[in-house]
Amino acid sequence: MGCLAQRLPWRFVAEWTSEGEMVLREVKRIYAAGATRYQEYMIAELAGIGKALVLDGKVQSSILDEHWYHEALVHPILLAHQCPRKVLVIGGGEGATVREVLRHSCVEHVTMVDIDEELVELAKKHLAEWHQGAFSSDKLELVIGDGRRYVENCHRKYDAIILDLVDPMEGGPAARLYTLEFYRAVKGCLRPGGAVVTQATSPTLSPRVYAVIRNTLAKVFTIVRPYVSYVRSYNGLWGFVAASDTVDPAKLSAKEVDELIAARIRGQLRFYDGETHEWMFRLPLPVRQVLSETRDYATDEKPVYVPV
Repeated sequence: MGCLAQRLPWRFVAEWTSEGEMVLREVKRIYAAGATRYQEYMIAELAGIGKALVLDGKVQSSILDEHWYHEALVHPILLAHQCPRKVLVIGGGEGATVREVLRHSCVEHVTMVDIDEELVELAKKHLAEWHQGAFSSDKLELVIGDGRRYVENCHRKYDAIILDLVDPMEGGPAARLYTLEFYRAVKGCLRPGGAVVTQATSPTLSPRVYAVIRNTLAKVFTIVRPYVSYVRSYNGLWGFVAASDTVDPAKLSAKEVDELIAARIRGQLRFYDGETHEWMFRLPLPVRQVLSETRDYATDEKPVYVPV
């Protein structure tokens, strides 16, 4: 948590967005706060965005717009796949990613791997609005463990892998989950025709990181599609990258997406539909420029980190 928050304990959350710039949110109510083995956490009611999960001083999701993130992360890649039956989720401790995966009628089994058991238990207790009972599904297998180790020793094959990770912060729990070596291991867990999607930080607040994640996936997969959503809780545009050797969500039209939603998704979506899908894959000019100008990629020896 930022130094200003330390001087004003429990009154504000101060989140650095870039060097010399931060967002300050008043804390209205605290549900839980402390530190697990891996990260500091706060579950609190915050001014402007409502109930939110904050990890290491960064808002991970809020009740205001978590669906803008989770629906954008999950549905494009799963709908572009012919029929994803087995899905692996790395991270996603709130349970909302699994919630969205389980909406798909094709899905028969979901494996969720999260390193932080204490945080998952906190989510079960305090973030019911997020998981909505997903942790109790008989289709879910919850594995507490290191996501990197899981894919490196993977004995199963999945139709889709969803990487719902915290940002690559130096010294953080996900620093080695954005590298060339990790993505190669991820590919080894995919069935033929499988696909992966990852959250990829902000293309406006950390544009180089976004481009490096795209470039790193492009070293492993033939088809790599960066796309965006707007998430107010994250202070602007948020980036994702889908990758595969055969599956291309960018080719889906608005009409096709709406038809697939009607045929394959249970319940009512709050953010994602066909028109939204087309918008997400139409990147603004500055984002396209950063992607075209950046050549770097991340390795275990030379990982990429968000600047703050």
